[in-house]
Amino acid sequence: MAVILIPIFESNYPVHHTMRNLISYSIAFLLSFQMSAKSVKDSLSVKSYEELTELAQVQSRLGFEIAKKVAIYHIEKAKKENNPKEEFNGFDNYIQISIWSRKFDSFDREYQRLLELAKSHQLDKELMRSHYLQANAYFFQGVWSKSTVSYYKSLEIAKKLDDITFQHSILTRLGYLKTTIGDTNSALISQKEALDLLKKVSADTTRLSLLDKQTLELQSLYYITKSYLSSKNKDSAKVYNSRGIKLNQIVQDSCMTRAFYRQRSEMEILSNNFETALTDLNLSKKYCLPLSKTDSLVMSGIYGKIYMCLKQYKKAVEALQKGADDYKVKESEEGFMDVHYKLLAKAYKYIGDVERSNFYFEKYIHTTDEFNKIQDTVSSAFKQKETAAFKKELNAIESEKNRQKDYVKYIGLGAALVILILLFLLLKFYQNKKKNELRFQELLKKLHTAKENTTIKIVDTKDETLEETATTDISDEVKQQILEGLQKLELQEYFLKQDCNAYNVAKKIKTNTSYLSKVVNSHFQKNFNTYINDLRVNYAIVRLEKDTRFRSFSIQSISEELGYKSADSFTKYFKQNTGLNPSFYIKQLNQLN
Repeated sequence: MAVILIPIFESNYPVHHTMRNLISYSIAFLLSFQMSAKSVKDSLSVKSYEELTELAQVQSRLGFEIAKKVAIYHIEKAKKENNPKEEFNGFDNYIQISIWSRKFDSFDREYQRLLELAKSHQLDKELMRSHYLQANAYFFQGVWSKSTVSYYKSLEIAKKLDDITFQHSILTRLGYLKTTIGDTNSALISQKEALDLLKKVSADTTRLSLLDKQTLELQSLYYITKSYLSSKNKDSAKVYNSRGIKLNQIVQDSCMTRAFYRQRSEMEILSNNFETALTDLNLSKKYCLPLSKTDSLVMSGIYGKIYMCLKQYKKAVEALQKGADDYKVKESEEGFMDVHYKLLAKAYKYIGDVERSNFYFEKYIHTTDEFNKIQDTVSSAFKQKETAAFKKELNAIESEKNRQKDYVKYIGLGAALVILILLFLLLKFYQNKKKNELRFQELLKKLHTAKENTTIKIVDTKDETLEETATTDISDEVKQQILEGLQKLELQEYFLKQDCNAYNVAKKIKTNTSYLSKVVNSHFQKNFNTYINDLRVNYAIVRLEKDTRFRSFSIQSISEELGYKSADSFTKYFKQNTGLNPSFYIKQLNQLN
């Protein structure tokens, strides 16, 4: 089973609590590898698949070629044994090693093989891991928009499988991405969601061991601290960093020890305790050896910050320059070097090397475009803001003028847009109000006409589709009996009862529901429910007009008085027949009296 990768301190090496033992074992393996290919195969042949996975992952810290050979042996062994899951794990290991080593030449080919294995054997968990690996590869190549898409594909499957480990890892990585582009608030939401996931397994020892859960919690605490540090919130950063250090006393993960001490150093920089920051940073580099080139580059950047703050500019130049030279930054990685180049430009300026200062300042400016490429479709506004801030040091007056012009322009545009929206909404409001007032006047006219001529109904709906109109099977005598019965019930206002339905009405006038429905359809040209609703709405219109006390009732109480069980039903039929909400009708009546 392949171990999920979570990048610690901008690296992609796996966090593993048995790391120190595995590194010792790997050094011995490295010596045996130098003897002969046959002896290596003999050594690997006695290893389990799990041991091959651990060996490949740890070997990647010591040398790409050896780790790759271990992964290839894993794949070949699985093919011979017709074991598709372990064949997948072997390819998984191979791709992870390639990512750690920044070698992406064969990624697409190996990734397609992963997908084929997962899909052809209907391996949902492996499909989830495929998308996750693709996201990692895009992430470390700087194609963040594609990386995000792949992470979300993997997260969707992880949620279906209720896989806490992968959900945690993906949410943490998404939070890391958001932190890197400056969206700290959104980053913290993702990272704290990942941390909360672990509470779901607090009492569940079947899915995650206690040590695995604590390791994941450590990762969350590290990344939450990182986000707070990114926003210069040192107090919140200190809270989560302290929790991480305390938990790591139990887990005893050397790599996390280094990470937390390094973060503590960054907190001391924010508090202007530069000597203490230097002590913590020196302490951090003693753990989780050997350091990768990525880790060394990051450490050199922090050393550079500290020496700059201590005004030891020569030491700052040495640390920063060595980090950049040792790492050998690829063209695709230039966008991540903005802070490093900015510090180098300043450091060279302070020691009087104008030529080198200008060189790195130009590289810093160049990283703006590179960072935009890395973000892919992500907004470049945050980065442009940083660039403008640096330029402000060289030309403060011009920058301030431009900033004020842009501010005024956007405020003006924003204000104009808000005013237009408000005017549009106001116009719509008055148009609707005018229409409703006209409808109210029309309704009053109908009401007064109905008072003068009782044979005229205010509301008299005719249904286009009737249930049954044929009454040939009903005698004229029965029809008359039904109509007289209905008229009697109308006078008794039985339609206001909540139990007024076809069955009860038929029972009261001594007929059946079939005859009742046919007569109502034929005589009134409406279905039974429409007939009852028309009676209720007509009653409501008249009573509300003449009874001021009835108007003071709530819409719910009025609805119940009319025989409706809910205010929604009353409002629906009232508006359907009058074009007005009952509340508007009542308001207009109150204004007349």
